Amino acid sequence: MEVPVTPKRWLDRLLDLCAVLGALCILGVCIVMIMMSLSRETTIAFRGGDDIVAWLCAASAFLVLGQTFQHGGIVRVEMLLEAVGPRRRWLLELVSLTVCLVFAAYATYALGTFAWQSWDIGDVSQGQIVIPLWIPQSFAVIGCAGFMLAVGDEWQRVVRRQKPRYQVAQEAKLAAGDFGETI
Repeated sequence: MEVPVTPKRWLDRLLDLCAVLGALCILGVCIVMIMMSLSRETTIAFRGGDDIVAWLCAASAFLVLGQTFQHGGIVRVEMLLEAVGPRRRWLLELVSLTVCLVFAAYATYALGTFAWQSWDIGDVSQGQIVIPLWIPQSFAVIGCAGFMLAVGDEWQRVVRRQKPRYQVAQEAKLAAGDFGETI
């Protein structure tokens, strides 16, 4: 069974960009850790690597949220949804997506407010590298906003009684014989 290819929408491109930035953050973690290891073996000091790694790890975790959700990579309880009829499944999907959307909107707002306050008061990091904290915090805001948009997109699909993309992705995996990580 072949999944029909649809043209990329602006949201898909935005989430792809966030995922690429998240992957670059992971690459940055690898590079910084290698540099830290090499600095221990040489006389060259590389200070603040732990701070950079922490910021990059946090950024990568937030930046991939939207695309991960969109492609069915976030844990869902399929056994419960498969045990109920289509009407109840639709209602459960709608309720869970509504709760998730409210949470994502609140998290985006709270993180945005936090980053804005850091910028407003000139808050800086306390580690060996002193940078304005709004810079690493802004990646969490961007990632959370992408997640909120992805959840909102799926919420609209469910309201219109269409299958959510994560369900389509899960069905495609099962049709291809991939039975791993089905929860």
